[in-house]
Amino acid sequence: MMKYLLPAMMLILVAACNQPEQQPVNPANRAADIRDSIRKINETRFSEARLASADVIREIIETRQPGDRYKAQGVSLYSSVLLPKIYIDNNFNLLWINNFDSLNKVEEMAAFLEDIEYHGLRPEHYHASEISVALTELSKDSSLIFNKTYLANLDLLLSDAWFMAASHLYFGKIDPESLEAQWGIRRDKPDIPFDLNLKTMLREETVEEGFRHFYPPHPGYEAMVAEAKRLTRMKDEDFSIKVNLKNSSLKPGDSSATISEIKRKLAFLGLYVPDTLTNPDKYDDRMLESVKKLQEQFGYNTDGAIGKNALRALNMTVEQRIDQLYVNMERLRWMPDSLEHTYIQVNIADFTLDVFREGDTLLRMRTIVGKEYRETPVFNARITYLVFSPSWTVPPTIQRNDVIPEVRRNAGYLAAKNMKVYDSKGRLVDPANVNWSRDGMRYTIRQSPGVQNALGKVKFMFPNKHNVYLHDTPSRSLFARDERTFSSGCIRIEKPYELAGILMSEMEEWTPERIRQAMEAGIEKTVVLKNPAGVYLTYLTAWGTKKGVIHYRADIYNRDAEMLKALREKHTKWKT
Repeated sequence: MMKYLLPAMMLILVAACNQPEQQPVNPANRAADIRDSIRKINETRFSEARLASADVIREIIETRQPGDRYKAQGVSLYSSVLLPKIYIDNNFNLLWINNFDSLNKVEEMAAFLEDIEYHGLRPEHYHASEISVALTELSKDSSLIFNKTYLANLDLLLSDAWFMAASHLYFGKIDPESLEAQWGIRRDKPDIPFDLNLKTMLREETVEEGFRHFYPPHPGYEAMVAEAKRLTRMKDEDFSIKVNLKNSSLKPGDSSATISEIKRKLAFLGLYVPDTLTNPDKYDDRMLESVKKLQEQFGYNTDGAIGKNALRALNMTVEQRIDQLYVNMERLRWMPDSLEHTYIQVNIADFTLDVFREGDTLLRMRTIVGKEYRETPVFNARITYLVFSPSWTVPPTIQRNDVIPEVRRNAGYLAAKNMKVYDSKGRLVDPANVNWSRDGMRYTIRQSPGVQNALGKVKFMFPNKHNVYLHDTPSRSLFARDERTFSSGCIRIEKPYELAGILMSEMEEWTPERIRQAMEAGIEKTVVLKNPAGVYLTYLTAWGTKKGVIHYRADIYNRDAEMLKALREKHTKWKT
């Protein structure tokens, strides 16, 4: 055996001598190995916690008592339909947190909820504070990422916040029917599968991109959000102009100590770039352009004169502007998503009418709307027919409050206005034989077609319970006023001939000349439209344009305050 042992030992010795010298271990590689090991341990721990959190979620969903709401971290949740549905579909697994070291979607959601105030919605109504507290706790104690109860509760809060915020951005937070000032425009919005949208967002989009699907389709909505954010940063620096113009106004070329302060306010609002080379107390050309921008922003005549209206616009506080933006964002959320091929939109607060076809503006004009005590209502309908050279049957309210008092004062009033009186059987009656103090409301008063007719030369009919319609008017001078609340509820329009031409453009027999003749004929003629057009009587006191320009209007019917109060209250009804 010794004869084999000696050669073997020699072979081992030779092999040892021929081995390469062993290299020292690289510290960087060792650190990488340690990190990989820690990651694997953490991944295992998180996987176990994630699996266990599904049991926690399932227990929360299964143990809710009838009539109670689901709860997470002791906080009552809003969703009673979509919340259990989406977790059951996902085998009760977490939706928002899939890795122990990746909270991107959670942090995006927390940031969006903090900024939801710029949409006129309150963060605290969407679990923003609870989610923020949970993330702060995690930053102080990283081991919470492996806590099944922590994970389950945070995930439920995030999903519930998503459903409620998405619902409010899409449908609106306030129920219009709960307001004293009725909003009668039908929404006609299709239901959206918010749960499927949530899954798509988590898989493919940022949180903000996901929520953007629910914004109103109005082209200026996001400009309003951006403006609210900009104005919020300015609130503490706001100031007002103290001046008494005593029924006069400041005009280009004037000099006054007040002008420098007005320039400063215009600059603060972003409408004026100060010029240190010119006289600060002089109303110069640069200031004129700024004042015209302000007047346009508020819907006033752009004459550059600084009177009570321009001063009111200058002194509208930043806080008031923000509130007005919030109220009208909500109104935009109430609007239908899709409108007719051709439709008319009247903004009562703006005293304007626009005609749209496939999204393009065909016509814009001024309007006159209802007085404060005879408010023009908000609703939508379809214009189905026109009446050329219309007669006017005086409505009972106007007959009682306006016409009869005039007749009692002046026996010749009816003849001067080309009005005739009829009894209950439609027989013509001599007004001199009527006891107007006692029996005036037993008769019908009708104004014949003609130059004095209150409806002008044409009326546009969309049958509705309010008995409101669009019509021409002989009182053309009123369209030059800044504020035009002179009617008894119906809407007087500036360009009736042009509107008739658009609505009848697909009726070949109705040429422009024939339309003009029918308006001047003095003989009543009804024409049913071949293609009825939608009409929307809206009430917007603030909005943004496609180019991002923000407009404000006076709240002529004092409707904003009630809405603002409702926006600030915590919701008690939800659809999810």
